[in-house]
Amino acid sequence: MNILVTGAANGIGAAITEAAASGGHSVVAADLDLAALETRWQGNKSITPVALDVTSAEAWADLAQQFEQQRRPIDVLINVAGVLRSGPAGELAATDVHLMIDVNVKGVIFGTNALAPAMIKRKAGHIINVGSIAALFPTPGTTVYAASKFAVRGFSLAAAGDLRPHGVAVTLFGPGPVRTAMLELQRGDANAALTFSRGRALTPDEVAAAILGPVLKKRPLEYYVPWSDGLLGKLCNSFPKLFFSQLKRARKRGAENFGSDAF
Repeated sequence: MNILVTGAANGIGAAITEAAASGGHSVVAADLDLAALETRWQGNKSITPVALDVTSAEAWADLAQQFEQQRRPIDVLINVAGVLRSGPAGELAATDVHLMIDVNVKGVIFGTNALAPAMIKRKAGHIINVGSIAALFPTPGTTVYAASKFAVRGFSLAAAGDLRPHGVAVTLFGPGPVRTAMLELQRGDANAALTFSRGRALTPDEVAAAILGPVLKKRPLEYYVPWSDGLLGKLCNSFPKLFFSQLKRARKRGAENFGSDAF
């Protein structure tokens, strides 16, 4: 199976790339940092590093055209690339807003749009968009990040309606906090205390195992890890007053967990 992974130079993307290659798949590892990709995956014949700016529709179109010319169909697209900058409404830097919307939202939309035509033509394919549990919890303090993940969820579900009649599955994958550089950027940041308020952080390997295991096999519309956070998130999403009633307590608990080994 040919799998394309964005954000493959580190974190979740790197874990998925490594696990997929170890599982016998052929992987196209895409990232803006080509040098990091080539250093990380040097000598691994199952992994093809490619430079990709996910915020560029033209770059996605060029990459899709290359696959067609090489007669190398992409069976699975896993949109992982994402960024987070904290900040509450009223204190948002325009550059941070543009960055998160461009990478987190437009990157997913452009990638899906570029590779869907070939999948439709083959009547086969699977697009997995990595969102976040923040797609269900409207987290104050990481306001634009939450908005971007709400958008990814909305787009993924709508795209599933477009593509599933053609044999192409679309899955929204929503993990809780994951032990990556992105999580470390939030540690100690009062704006991001809610990130640390529940349970524990997942490892990138756990995320990779879920995506390459039950998600690939069952091709669900949505898949959340842990499932209990997904259930609670949908409840809070339906009843936002319930969510807001718990904010003070959750923020306090999150701040207490900044130094916890669970995260």
